[in-house]
Amino acid sequence: MKKIIVLIVVVIFSTTNSKAQEAAKKDTSYWKKSGFFGLNLSQTALSNWQGGGQDNVAANAIVNAEAIYKKAKITWTNKLDGQYGIIKPGDAKLFRKNIDQLFALSKLNVDAFHKHWFYAAQIDYRTQFAPGSNYIGDSIAGRATSDFNSPGYTQIAIGLDYKPAPYFSAFLAPVAGKVTTVNRQYLADAGAFGVEKAVLDANGLILTPGKKMRTEFGGRLVLKFKKDLVKNVNLDSYLDLFSNYLNNPGNIDVVFNNLLTFKINKYFTANIISQTIYDDDIIIKRDWNKDGLYDNPNDINGPRLQMLTTFAIGFGYKF
Repeated sequence: MKKIIVLIVVVIFSTTNSKAQEAAKKDTSYWKKSGFFGLNLSQTALSNWQGGGQDNVAANAIVNAEAIYKKAKITWTNKLDGQYGIIKPGDAKLFRKNIDQLFALSKLNVDAFHKHWFYAAQIDYRTQFAPGSNYIGDSIAGRATSDFNSPGYTQIAIGLDYKPAPYFSAFLAPVAGKVTTVNRQYLADAGAFGVEKAVLDANGLILTPGKKMRTEFGGRLVLKFKKDLVKNVNLDSYLDLFSNYLNNPGNIDVVFNNLLTFKINKYFTANIISQTIYDDDIIIKRDWNKDGLYDNPNDINGPRLQMLTTFAIGFGYKF
């Protein structure tokens, strides 16, 4: 399945590139391309610092690219977002991941009954680059809690897109499908990320392995905003809401991503990355006493709102 997902992403963007080259030979005005690449490094060193704190070394990279093809009644949007960061706190021997996301999207719009309304179809894929782990002290505790395509979310949606301005769109899709993939078998056996877990016998031995895939059918609302708020300050915002018609439709899956970019000069930028996720099928485990056992009454085991915010300054190139 991992190879299939990778192939889908490669096909989408290789097709985009080939179409772009063909269009460029005929009329380059059909394509509008934009993007941003950032690389940020930081180091904090403390010595007898009364205010407290901890030495650390950190680095993160950001890629944000978009290619839009527009001709006659057709608009085809392709987007690729990626963020990855690592940090080494104090005297720790290991770098730890502090941000990790990969998102690819392809969306086709066709003029509908009004200049601001479009028939629309979208396919997108969301996952991460590398394994995620829990730590006890300076050691990795247990096996990876997540990985590339564990989970992976592939979504297809068909509906109407309302676009009153070039920088904003509201995509309402009453017909939408969501496929959750968990490629690591031991995570699938545990029922991670909402897939059907393994069937065990009385001795805890696996009779039927957990399923690596879960499909959902429902409705979806996607709001997108991308604009320069003021000169040299750009906000790229994406809110995705999904309701499963067949299972607890009132429990809305939420993905809310924001990238705020401050351009300092031609080669240096500052970035604020904010990510918020809520999925009723994702069980969050919090080890209250940090023993790696998750057997304390104070340990948390259930769905929770996930939030991540990072601020970085460093090399950045906007194109």
